Amino acid sequence: MNHLIIASRGSRLSLKQDEIVSEALKKTGVTTEVTVVRTRGDKDRTHALKNIGGSGLFIREIEEVLSEHKADIAVHSAKDLPYDLREGMVIGAVMPAADAADLLVMRSDEIRVIGTGSARREAEIRRLYPQAEILGLRGNIETRLRKLEEGAYDAIVIAGAGVDRLQEDLSGFRVRRMTPEEMVPACGQGIIAVECRADDTEVLDRLAAVNDDETMKRFLPERYLFGLLRADCSMPVGTHAVIDGDRITLYALYMDKKDRISGSFSDYRELCRTLADRVMRS
Repeated sequence: MNHLIIASRGSRLSLKQDEIVSEALKKTGVTTEVTVVRTRGDKDRTHALKNIGGSGLFIREIEEVLSEHKADIAVHSAKDLPYDLREGMVIGAVMPAADAADLLVMRSDEIRVIGTGSARREAEIRRLYPQAEILGLRGNIETRLRKLEEGAYDAIVIAGAGVDRLQEDLSGFRVRRMTPEEMVPACGQGIIAVECRADDTEVLDRLAAVNDDETMKRFLPERYLFGLLRADCSMPVGTHAVIDGDRITLYALYMDKKDRISGSFSDYRELCRTLADRVMRS
């Protein structure tokens, strides 16, 4: 199979991610085309994600297109993936990871109102800036930055990966890059994941040729830990892995608890189970 149809959301960032995947496949002799799918998360651009609730707000309709064989692969921001993919679907490849950190983008040092629509970010912000008012914020990166510039907020939180991939100019703002200790990233933040049907061996072979092994090494433990927490976007949950050689440090946020654990990468499943038990323990 030398031509693949990509199912994807239609945002500027989504199309950029499609381009990254397409360029990687092109180097192996595979051409692509994109079919845009509107998801439930895209249709409701008003309410905060934590209020919409549910699992897979940005991928379920895309998975439906895959299951109906109207597309061959789907390109996702890995942080949008729920802990359970649709039956019969797998992640066939991940692209080289971008920045996993969240950025606090500020108009000045005076922070009274912070914008975010994420339960995870809100929980962490309340620890870091307990005096600040937190207001809901949805929309693409350009929309969020415009609202910040217009003065609707004193600061907003956005993903560094999106800023980097879209080459957004933040020179007019003050920027604080959050460490995992300050703000645990979302599971898979900064990673592009490529989904396909589990029984499509030809497509899986094509994706194996473009998979980034180092990124997959981070992706797998983050997803395993996230699956143990069994959370959706209405809950403040984050998982993150930092890998240094054969060592791994895992970070977890679950509701009002956060913790971390380190050990050998080969033991990451056991480490994940221990960490999940710690943060979920009442």
